Amino acid sequence: MPLYQFVITLAVVGLLLWVVNRYIPMQRQIKGILNGVVVIAVILWIASLYKNFLLDYVSQFGAGPRLITAVITLVVVGLLLWLLNNYIPMQGQIKGILNGVVVIVVVLWLMGLFGLFGYISQFRIGH
Repeated sequence: MPLYQFVITLAVVGLLLWVVNRYIPMQRQIKGILNGVVVIAVILWIASLYKNFLLDYVSQFGAGPRLITAVITLVVVGLLLWLLNNYIPMQGQIKGILNGVVVIVVVLWLMGLFGLFGYISQFRIGH
């Protein structure tokens, strides 16, 4: 994608988001969620555009596509948890349980992504 199309697209998305935030009446929490979703979508769109560039750049440091996938996933999950914790009203205990479940799932996913389950099976308890 040429640079001018990239800049125009970002400007249009930013202008539309500004118009929605400025002129469409809605609750502050909903606006925050909408802004977060748009930011995440733009980050994922930019990452998909420059995936080959990022892979080449990161591979110079000895990291591969799994690391890029893990970092992007952690950023997106972190942003979603932040949005959930700040803008979705629910009891603190439920938020704590939800955060714990998400962290456990992400840790298990990361272990599978990097092939660490094979190492766990080697550990023995007892004799």
